Parts: sequence; structure tokens; C-alpha cells
Amino acid sequence: MKKFNLMLILVALLVSNPITTKAQTNPNTHAIKLAHKLIKQKHFAGTITLVKNGQIIAQISNGYQNYQTKVKNTATTPYMIGSVSKAITAQLIALLAQNKKLALTDRLATYYPNLPGASKVTLAELLNHRSGLDTSYFSLHKHYDSYQTYLTDLVHQAKIDPQNINSWHYSSYNYNLLAGIITQVSGQSYATFLKQAITTPLGIHLDLMQATALKSYSYLRGGFFSQTDYNPYNNYGAGQVAMNGRDLYYLLAAFLQSKLLAPNLTATLYNKPPTAAFPYYSAGFYHLQSGVYHLHGTQLGDETSVTISPDGQQAVLVQSNVTAYTKGGVNYTFDLPLFAALNK
Repeated sequence: MKKFNLMLILVALLVSNPITTKAQTNPNTHAIKLAHKLIKQKHFAGTITLVKNGQIIAQISNGYQNYQTKVKNTATTPYMIGSVSKAITAQLIALLAQNKKLALTDRLATYYPNLPGASKVTLAELLNHRSGLDTSYFSLHKHYDSYQTYLTDLVHQAKIDPQNINSWHYSSYNYNLLAGIITQVSGQSYATFLKQAITTPLGIHLDLMQATALKSYSYLRGGFFSQTDYNPYNNYGAGQVAMNGRDLYYLLAAFLQSKLLAPNLTATLYNKPPTAAFPYYSAGFYHLQSGVYHLHGTQLGDETSVTISPDGQQAVLVQSNVTAYTKGGVNYTFDLPLFAALNK
């Protein structure tokens, strides 16, 4: 009788804690245990997604998607992915190139003839933040009632610095302009073309410029303060996307595995010149010297950091909605050691 009762207790404990059960039976126990350890040590709030051989082996969540109502973060919580969404805009540009609607070698002046110096820059240079785009006099602290009014003001104030063409300079404005080109060439809104060309074919979901159940927070003097976006248009094409870990993984893997593009165009899009220094940025992805790809984005209180193999088979996705609370930060601090543990 005692043995029978003990067995029932053990079964109940296993069923009530599926993540622990997975860690005990999964060959990648070390990575899962390390994720739990980092979450506890660094006060992490969000979701960590671990992928091995193309399969999600664990999704571990902590903290709250709403601290006021105490609704917890879960595997299905959508997080703002910030600049990681640049990979989406790049893919849309490449899809238009594949359909002969434009070419990556097109000059920026084809689409923005009034932007000074635009005839000297290609779309590929915008994709890789090597356009020489100078926006030093442009202010984000204006109110815009539409993306088009924002874009018109950006083009009016921006210029191309010829001395910086083909030199690395990270600027989200490159992707704002690319989003505008997508609407010009497709004849559709960015959101409509995105749905038609990417999310529907892949069977995934994302929120674009819409309120989600998630709230983003800053952490100050022992309290959590909800954040709001003062200008919803200034990140269009370079942010404003919310996704859960599962859908984000399948999206990025699909890009790397040529699920939407011909393999030769995928290779062109993510090409790193042999002599280029590390890290090298191409179409949303950083090439690291270790041979893996990295993506990173912040928006409001959210932060997403991803390490993924070039074939999309191994990945760690770390998403947080209150990064100011996390000791030591999120970027590289979680994903790189977890990726190493996952692939031991």
C-alpha cells in the first residue's frame, strides 16, 4: 500500500510540472536546466524557446504579461520583436525581386527621386545598413497621423553622404524607406502584402501595430511601469511587430531554408563577403565569427535576442517584456550560452 501511494505521488508531481518532466527525459537536459538557472539568477521576465534539429524542445516562461492583473507570461505570449522585424522587411523586398518587380541593384532614386544622393545607393546597401543615409537633422519627436506623412518628412530631411556609402552605419531609417518601396511596388499596404506573401503561406501569426494582451514595462525603484509608444509610425518596416516564440522561430527558419525564396536568392540576400569583418549584418541577420547568426531587437520595454544556425535547425530565442528588470541584460547574455549548451 505504501509503495502504491508513493507511485501516485510521483506521477502527480510529474504531471503538474511538464517543463521539469521534459528536462528530465530530454537529451538536452543541460540547456533546459541552464535556462531555469539563468531565469532565476538574472530575474528574467519573458519566454525562452529552445530548438534542436528543427523541433521546439522547450519553452520556458517567467514573470507577467500584465503585472496589474497578474496574468503570467506563457509560450503563446506575443512579444514586440523590434529590429528583428527588419528580417521580415528584407524578405518582402527579396520576394518582390524574385517576382521581377524590382532588383536589389536598383538605385534608391528610382523610388525616392527627391532624396539628395539617392542615385548613388542600391537597395542592397539599404538592406545591409551601408547606404550612407544621413538623418542627423530628423526628429522622432513629432506627431504623425499616418506612415505616409512620416515617410514624406523623412525623405524631405534625409540625404545620402557619399563618403559613407558601403560603410557600416546602423539606422532603422534604411528600413523605413524599404517599407515605403514595398508599398510603392506591390500596390498594397505593407500589412496586406506581408499577410499575402509571408504569414498566410507559412501559416503563422503576428500582430502589426495592434494592441496585444502583453504589456511592456520599465522597472524603476522597485516598481513596474507600463510603457506606451508615443509614435506608432516611426518604426514601420523596422519594428511594430509582436510574435510568440513558436511563430518567430518558424518565420526565421523559413527565411533561412528558402521556404519562400529560391535558394540562390536566399544566398544573395544573406551573403557575407569573405573579407568582411565580423559581426557582419545582412538583411536582418548578424553573422558571428563562431559561424552562427544573431538577431536582436528592442522596442519599449521589450527585447528579443536570437541565436540561430544558418540552416535554421538549431536556435535559441529569448523574449522579454521588462528587460530593465533583467540583471546583466538580455542580448547575448542568455542566447549564446544556451545555444552552446544546446549543441554540446
